[in-house]
Amino acid sequence: MGIKEQVDFAKDELTQDEKLLAGLIKAERFYRKNRLAIIALAVILVAGAVGYAVMGYIKEQKLEAANVALLALEKNPDDSSALEQLKKNDPKLAELFLLRKAAASGDLKSLEELSKSGDEVVSDLASYHLGVWKEDGKMIENYRMRSGALLKDFALFDEAFMLMREGKVTEARERLSLIADDSQIGAVAEMLAHYGVTEKTEGGE
Repeated sequence: MGIKEQVDFAKDELTQDEKLLAGLIKAERFYRKNRLAIIALAVILVAGAVGYAVMGYIKEQKLEAANVALLALEKNPDDSSALEQLKKNDPKLAELFLLRKAAASGDLKSLEELSKSGDEVVSDLASYHLGVWKEDGKMIENYRMRSGALLKDFALFDEAFMLMREGKVTEARERLSLIADDSQIGAVAEMLAHYGVTEKTEGGE
């Protein structure tokens, strides 16, 4: 390599070093000027990552505690301590447990409270069971007239059953005709429409 080439090469190297140095100086100036903002952003990112991890841990702990409480209630439905733990860690699951218990035992007070639940499913099912336990035909009719009633066919069947007990066979059959053949209770509804309510059924034997 000739002297001229060596000089040109050295100039290029110096130019690159100068550009690098200038870049470093600019970066340093930027950091000094925005140091607090950069540190704050770093802190926020770290805090967010830690917070996310903590929330995940808490959620997992709540789920585990709710499962333990539910298992305890399965063994002893009257375990008030387990119920409180379930309410604390999983309020929706607690409402479903209370609904199942109230619907099985006919606890009208609990069903009344649950019918006002903010959970649409719990509210819907509680309203249905409340009408059935009260044997209130009007309440059951109002329930099945709701838009999106989950147990509409069951309500129709209950209405028909009560109407037949009152001797209103024609009205009862009209209700039963509204139940689709492929419904869960289609076959039972057909039997009720055909045979009606026997004296044995009315006597509760």
